[in-house]
Order: sequence, then structure tokens, then C-alpha cells
Amino acid sequence: MKRTIIIAILSFIVGSLIFFFVGRATINTKTVYVKGETVNGSVEDRQLVPVKETTPDKPLLPTKEIEIQYRDTGSIVVQVVDTAAIIENYIKKRSYNLVAFDNKENGKLLLFPTVQYNELTGLDYQFTPVQREIYKVSTWQPFVSGSYSTLNYVSLGAGVFYHKVGFEYQYQIGFNHTNNGHSFGLKYKF
Repeated sequence: MKRTIIIAILSFIVGSLIFFFVGRATINTKTVYVKGETVNGSVEDRQLVPVKETTPDKPLLPTKEIEIQYRDTGSIVVQVVDTAAIIENYIKKRSYNLVAFDNKENGKLLLFPTVQYNELTGLDYQFTPVQREIYKVSTWQPFVSGSYSTLNYVSLGAGVFYHKVGFEYQYQIGFNHTNNGHSFGLKYKF
């Protein structure tokens, strides 16, 4: 009886060590990108001051063609600067929708600038951050077990899960002059 208990304990320890090292050697990592809470806001007016202003040497101005009538020579067509088009362009309010970036590493940044009177009059934004989370997932997951039965059996066991399917071995020690035995089991994790 004493020899059987020693064999069971040694088998349990050896099996546990084997499954421990097999489990440690087969760890995979899983990367998940989780979207954070979206932040909306506006840039303050005092920050919308130009950093640099330049005037081109030869500006491109809108032109229009006009026909000039002369009594003695007839008519000629002349191109002149269209002042009305310049004024219309100056007073027009333009709103834009720009995607600054949209990727898995940083998230998504949308910009909503507004331009009127040749100035940036507003800049709203919407930012949705992304957080990268790395999980370690074991392909092989070892386990040990112990149990007692009301039929006067004590069981020591070990096993391994491969993903969700597991296999278990138990050595059953009987008391009160009952036989010792072995048990094999198949398990499934939900």
C-alpha cells in the first residue's frame, strides 16, 4: 500500500512537471485593437492666428472677357479682372471634412475646418483612439486534479487541454482493502 502511494505521488509530480513545461513552451500571443471613447471638440479662436502669410508675385485672379465697341475700328474682346468673382469668393463660407488619419495603431482623427473672409474661422475635431491589447493564449494548458469518492477512493490526476479539448489521467487509490485503479477522461471547455 505504501509503495502504491509513493508511485502515485511520483507519477503525479512527474506528470505535472511535464505538462507544466509543455504548457509554457506553447504560448501564443493575440493582439486586439479596442476602440476608445470618441472625443469631440473645437480649437479656440485665439489659436486660429496665421503663423506665416505670403503674397505671390503674380497672383492668379479670376478674369472675364468683355467686348469693347469702337465706332471706327469695330469691336475687340479684352480680358479684365472679374471683381465680382473675387468678392463672391471672399465672402463665401466653406466647411471641410478632412480625415487626418484612420489606422489600427492610432485610431481616427476627423477635422472640420471652416474658412470665410480668407481666414480660418473655426476648427472642430473628432478623435476616436485605439488601444492595443496583447493577450497570451496557451495552446496547451496543463492541469492537475485530486478527488475523493464516497466509495473510499482517492484520485490524483493530471491532464492537458489543447484549445478547448482536454485529456485527463487519474490514479485511484482504494482504502479498506479495495483495489487501486486508473481512470482516463476526456473533457471539453465551454
